[in-house]
Formats: sequence, structure tokens, C-alpha cells
Amino acid sequence: MYAGQIATADQWNALIPRMVTQENDQTVTSATTGTTLVDSEISVQLEPNALYEYRLWLSYSADGAADFKWAWDLTGMLICSFTQANAAGLSTASVNDGGDVILRRPAATTNRIAGGSGAVNFHSAYDWGTLQTDAAPGPITLQFAQNTSSANDTILRGGNQTRFLYQRIR
Repeated sequence: MYAGQIATADQWNALIPRMVTQENDQTVTSATTGTTLVDSEISVQLEPNALYEYRLWLSYSADGAADFKWAWDLTGMLICSFTQANAAGLSTASVNDGGDVILRRPAATTNRIAGGSGAVNFHSAYDWGTLQTDAAPGPITLQFAQNTSSANDTILRGGNQTRFLYQRIR
């Protein structure tokens, strides 16, 4: 918007934050996909030639030997991502005592890793930043997997626990 411009309802509506949630738990093991990334329920088609701010709140459970990894499947956009997660190998600490945390600024194609401590323990990881789309962006889809192949469950938690919030800022 600029001085003297008459704003339309579409322009104002485009600035409203939107949210997509993971409605169901999704489980992977070495018997299913192991370390191969799979699509989650979180997928959004963004508008062309736009700039977005986004926040991802992940809820997951993972065996300490497998850990958890996530990535973005995206085309036609530039992502600037900042992450926070439990460091891999969390299994040596109690889930309530905490442990090492890793803060990263991963490249667009870099997998993000989060430590686990068993399928019954819920953990959090965070990913936030900006998305700048080109003239023909594809959808952006959250993907996840085990970081190291394990027969134990690695779960992307649903039930409104994993959330992707995005807002157009230009």
C-alpha cells in the first residue's frame, strides 16, 4: 500500500493470517518409509509474486536412536528459515529435564533434525521465517521422516498440535 492508494477488500483480506493444522497423527518406521521424507497434511498453495512470514510449530515423538527430521517440498519460492529443536541424541536426558537445543539457519534444501526420546514423549520444534514466491509457485508441503532408520515409531503429531501459520506481508 502507498499514500493515496485506495485499498480493496481483497488487499486487506490477503494480509489476514492463515493457519493449516495437522489433523491426524502420521507414523513412519523403517518398515514403512524410514528415512525417506513423506508428505504431511500441511500443504498450502501461496499467491504468486508475494512475500509471506510463516511460523511452524511441530509436535512429534521419536525414538532417541531414530530422531526426527523435517523439510519443505517447495518450488517457485525462496525460503529464509530459522529453526529451533532438541539436539539429536536427546535420549540420554529425561524428557522433563530438557537437554541440548540446536538453533539453525538451514538452507532451503537442508533437512532439519530434532532429537527424540521415545514414541510416548511429545516434543516440540519450531521453524519460522519468510517465503517469497515467484510468478508461478507450486504448493509448499511439510515433509517428515526418521533421521536414522528404526523399527520404532516416529510420529508427526496431529490433533491440532502441529500448526503452520502464514501471513502475506507484501
